[in-house]
Amino acid sequence: MKNNKLVIGAVTLGILAASSFSSHADLLFGVHGEVQYWQAKNSGSFGSSLTNDNWSWKDEGATRLSLSFNHFLPFIPNVMVERQLLKSTGTLPHIQDYTFGNTVYPAPVGGAAASLITDWDLGHDTLTLYYRLFDNSLIEFYFGVSAKKFNGDMLLNIDGTKLRRDIDETIPMGYLRLTAGLPLTGLSIRAQGHPVSLGDHDSYDMEASLRYEFLDTLVLDGVLSVGYRTFSIKLDNATGLYSDFEVKGPFVNLSLHF
Repeated sequence: MKNNKLVIGAVTLGILAASSFSSHADLLFGVHGEVQYWQAKNSGSFGSSLTNDNWSWKDEGATRLSLSFNHFLPFIPNVMVERQLLKSTGTLPHIQDYTFGNTVYPAPVGGAAASLITDWDLGHDTLTLYYRLFDNSLIEFYFGVSAKKFNGDMLLNIDGTKLRRDIDETIPMGYLRLTAGLPLTGLSIRAQGHPVSLGDHDSYDMEASLRYEFLDTLVLDGVLSVGYRTFSIKLDNATGLYSDFEVKGPFVNLSLHF
């Protein structure tokens, strides 16, 4: 009887100890919501062929919304859905003939100043299925697969002639997340994103951040984080459109865990 009590006591202490390092773990179900504001800096080119045109891009803020659903069921992946808003405007001096599609647009004659103007929308939705190998306040390690569905367009204004190309592509990608926490401080560091892609088009989307837990209750956790994110996309004949484009810059996140 005494030995049984010792075993029960040891198990109880073990559970309590584990739970003290697992305040963020979803024992049954958990919902995580996040909003990110990203001060994006743009570089690269778009066109109907691979070019190195020196476009001048307007740097604009971008917003990402995400929602994750975690559960305790084995072998069934957890789910995260994201909506990324991402738009900008670029200009290119029209000082030489410009070809788009099968049409050549001659440069203005007589030294007249003119510019090509493009508006692109790289907004996309991402569906991620992932597994949680570790998930506690000291360390998180997630891995899975994602599909980025681009549903924007590119508008090109050439001396009053307006052209449009829809961007309707889905890019399969891998997903990774690694978070390391500093006990008793509320601080942690995280690296996450989509390091590799599959298929005809290449994409890369990774970020690193410093996080601070400002709210920790039984029903709600809140985390504020700042970091740096890099996103690139290379389209290879996506409805006649090619790109070699990169967006990068600092961001701030607000995360809530129910």
